[in-house]
Amino acid sequence: MTDDTGRIYLYCVIRDSGPLAVDAPPVSGQGTVYPITDGGLTAVVSDGGLPKYELTRTNVRAHQAVLDCVLPSADVLPARLGTTLPAADDVVENLLRERRGELLSLLDKVAGRVELGLKVSWADLQDAFREVVAGDAGLRALRDRLAARRGAAPYAAQLELGDRAGQALAAARAREADRVIAALAPCAADVRRNDPMSDLMILNAAFLVGRRERRAFEEAVEALDRADTGRLRFMLAGPLPAYNFVALTVVSRAAAGSLGG
Repeated sequence: MTDDTGRIYLYCVIRDSGPLAVDAPPVSGQGTVYPITDGGLTAVVSDGGLPKYELTRTNVRAHQAVLDCVLPSADVLPARLGTTLPAADDVVENLLRERRGELLSLLDKVAGRVELGLKVSWADLQDAFREVVAGDAGLRALRDRLAARRGAAPYAAQLELGDRAGQALAAARAREADRVIAALAPCAADVRRNDPMSDLMILNAAFLVGRRERRAFEEAVEALDRADTGRLRFMLAGPLPAYNFVALTVVSRAAAGSLGG
């Protein structure tokens, strides 16, 4: 049986910039978070990595708390929750040395930048349907014909109205998402769209934004929010490490994890 008590838990990789102080406990709850440095690169780690970490709120918060301590003063390549390596030597040899060029290239990509997450949703789905129908002459005519019938409308006609309204809503969702991204793109270096998390959601996106451009980006979101008050809801999160913009698989000779998003 393999002894996993000596495993190293990886939070992120940054450029070496001197002493590192992290005022947050490790995910394991024991010991401290500390740096392992080699060749101008630093891995932010802690001891006592388990073979597997569950995706619980407690673990996610503990992992993110460490990154929150590092992010204000460094460009960060974030590790996913649960990334571990067998030992400190493995961190140095198989990560910081063997993949130095790749890590530096990814750090260049996120240099001076952070991720901002934006979720945009309809304020009310029924209002959105009504807006879509009101803007489509064909849908309005079909709705009015069904409403004018004496007795219940045929089931097939009701299905047709529902299907056509659903298609129109999907098209409206895409237009709204494109409009929001077009308005924010000048303030961002890159954008990644993720799948919406509900029928109400129009846009679930991550933006790679320069630290200096962050306030301009936030003001652009605030302007959109004011213009669409009562119609759309905007929820902005960050700054965050660039999970959606760096992707590096960390594979040691004895274990595997992943770094990035």
